[in-house]
Amino acid sequence: MLVFFIHGVATRDVKYADDLKELIRQEFLKKEQLLPHFYSSFWGDVLSDVDKMWNCIYQDVELARKNTPQIPSEEIFRYQKFRKGFLSEFIGDVFTYFNLERGLAIRKKIAQQLYDFLKNHPDDRELHIIAHSLGSVILWDILFSDRFNAKDPAFYIRSMIGSCNEPNVNRQVYLKTITTMGSPILFVNTMLNIPAKKIREFANSYQQKSLSWINIVHASDIVSYPLSSQLNIDSAGNFVFRDEYIWEDANLAEKAARSVGQVDLAMALGVSDAHSSYLNSQKTASLVVNHILGIKNTESNKLIYDVINRLEKVRGMTEDTSDNAKLATIYSILKDNSGTVKLFINTFKVHHIYVFDKNEVCQFKGFVGWIDTPALQEELEFIKRNFCL
Repeated sequence: MLVFFIHGVATRDVKYADDLKELIRQEFLKKEQLLPHFYSSFWGDVLSDVDKMWNCIYQDVELARKNTPQIPSEEIFRYQKFRKGFLSEFIGDVFTYFNLERGLAIRKKIAQQLYDFLKNHPDDRELHIIAHSLGSVILWDILFSDRFNAKDPAFYIRSMIGSCNEPNVNRQVYLKTITTMGSPILFVNTMLNIPAKKIREFANSYQQKSLSWINIVHASDIVSYPLSSQLNIDSAGNFVFRDEYIWEDANLAEKAARSVGQVDLAMALGVSDAHSSYLNSQKTASLVVNHILGIKNTESNKLIYDVINRLEKVRGMTEDTSDNAKLATIYSILKDNSGTVKLFINTFKVHHIYVFDKNEVCQFKGFVGWIDTPALQEELEFIKRNFCL
């Protein structure tokens, strides 16, 4: 089993996926499954000119300050940290990819790295691709776009996964799953204009087996959007698609701002962390592993996922990274015996909630602060009445 990562914007470190890889490994071990092989593709050294652009911006702001000395430079040109950080990096890298020369260079790098990965694992035939942020747009473009000439690396990548006949490629794999996260495909596709039928044609053209795709959306990530309805991506034949959601706050600052009704402030405080959070999130790892193994929402474990989905939506629910799960006691047992709900209340009266599957593997860990405890208690009572013995 092969897992190939494609990174997104503002990534200059080849170890960008290491945290997520480790979380995925832990999930595989919990489920007593053989560990996959990983490869983090990297194109971040095909740099944009954002730094050069900002040197010019600073010169212009300084000139304006000299002409109006009574006004501080931070007032002349506000929100400079946000502009230079997340906003410039995101927009700069997007335009870098759609520059003809640099986009070609990026696709060449990804094609060579995928080839090396497959060549180094000749006995593995099953491929899973995980793409974050702009990486999901690059993957979307590579697999489905008609805008390339016949010699573009996009066709070489398609041939490696068997979607076209390429005489110089003799190493093909079965692309089993695609996972996108933090994806701006919805907006970029207004330019690319790739119709949903292209995806179904792709799924039907190169393999008899099914292709499954999940699109993970963090609630606080203003770059990421669901795709099902707008792009008319429906599950049909050998292609299955669904949007998945992560409901937790991006950081404590966002959570605090939301708790006092400062929604706009919360957005500003959370947007950057939310967009990068997929790569170190236990929830992301769980969604990815369940997707890869094909165990999401089967009849035998449907109730446990219904319960987890409800708990994720509780106001103020935050991922629990402590070791309190081993101290929790059974709150209730699910009707279909697919798992148990456990509760732990610490000395500060903070409520920690856990959901274990029938094999006693923890599938959900979360807690809420004091202000949101009544909401959790109300939800727990609902779960007990409707889902439990």
